[in-house]
Formats: sequence, C-alpha cells, structure tokens
Amino acid sequence: MIPLLPFAAGVITGAVAVRLLKTDRTRKTLHQAGDRLRDATVSSLEGIENTSARARRRLGRAEAAKAADGDSVIDADAEKPDGPAS
Repeated sequence: MIPLLPFAAGVITGAVAVRLLKTDRTRKTLHQAGDRLRDATVSSLEGIENTSARARRRLGRAEAAKAADGDSVIDADAEKPDGPAS
C-alpha cells in the first residue's frame, strides 16, 4: 500500500501540471520568460563581441608598434633568456 502513495502523488502532480500548461496565462508567462532569456542572451553576446573587438584592436596596435620598432614577434620571443636572470 505504501509504494502506491508516491505513485499517486506523481500522477496527481502531473495532471495538475498539464492543466496549468494548457491555460493562456501560463503560456503567456512562459512566452515572456523566453523573451527575457533571449534578450539576456543577445545582450551577453553583444558584450562578448565588443570585448573581443577591443582586444583585437589592442593586439593590433601592439603588433604595429613592434613592427615599427623593427622587432618581430618571433625575434622578441627568441631573445628571452631560458633561465632565471642573475
């Protein structure tokens, strides 16, 4: 008898959930939540785009400055000492 109680509670909970999902108010609320989630995602992606564009500009300026000095990125890496400085 006791194992039937959780099963009955699950059936009742499922029936109530299905009825709630069929109402217009619930559909409207879920649609609004989806819209807010979509807006937040778009906003986050735009922020990532802006941040990566700024990083790309900074890296481009640094690379241009090294090129103007006559040093290449490869030469600068080759001149670094392997061990700790004494």
